[in-house]
Amino acid sequence: MNRNLAPRIAAALLIVCGGTLAVAPGAIAQNKAEGRTLTLGGSGGAGGPVLTRKELRECLDRQDAIAKARTVLDTDRQALDAEREAIKVEQEQIKADRVKIDETKAAAVSLNQRYKDLNARVEAWNAQRKEAEDRSGPSGDRERRRLERERVDMEKTQAALDAEREKIASGNEAAVNSYNDRATALDGRVKDWNQRNDEIFKRSEKLAAERDLWAGECANRRYREDDEILLKKGAK
Repeated sequence: MNRNLAPRIAAALLIVCGGTLAVAPGAIAQNKAEGRTLTLGGSGGAGGPVLTRKELRECLDRQDAIAKARTVLDTDRQALDAEREAIKVEQEQIKADRVKIDETKAAAVSLNQRYKDLNARVEAWNAQRKEAEDRSGPSGDRERRRLERERVDMEKTQAALDAEREKIASGNEAAVNSYNDRATALDGRVKDWNQRNDEIFKRSEKLAAERDLWAGECANRRYREDDEILLKKGAK
């Protein structure tokens, strides 16, 4: 955090004495007593007594601590923002996977309906076969041949449905398990992110309060430049 090093120099008061200009003695005495004074903040309206060297050291230490805390906070916020973007990408990928799973479910519903249709055909075929067994002559023979052809066709349909069911079952199980695992892990990441985001928000509020307190107690108070020089040299 930059400090305003612009000097606040007391303007020398000039009075007229017998047509000549003279510097008021009081202004010179004040300037000599205080030396050159500066402020830690950018306000030109510094007030209150001049900071003692001890108070100046404490204000400078607090200023450095706030600046370091702000750097850490900004770094943590950037990392959290980057993780939020990664979470968004993962959420979109999971949504796409969910669409595929829903499509597989729709295929399973269609398969179940075709199984029901096949079962209805089988029931009807069984009834027709029983009737055909009681029939004799050419018409009975034709009916039995027709039923045999239908039986072969139904067996082929059954085999195709069974193969489709096996494919859906194996692929869907793996997809659902993967989806559930990723969704569970993502829920954990989101929960953890929200918790750390709340913590950063609280840290930011606390730091802002500390900054405001420092501004009121330090930023707009004058200090002697000589004291700052001595502190930099290691003076107590």
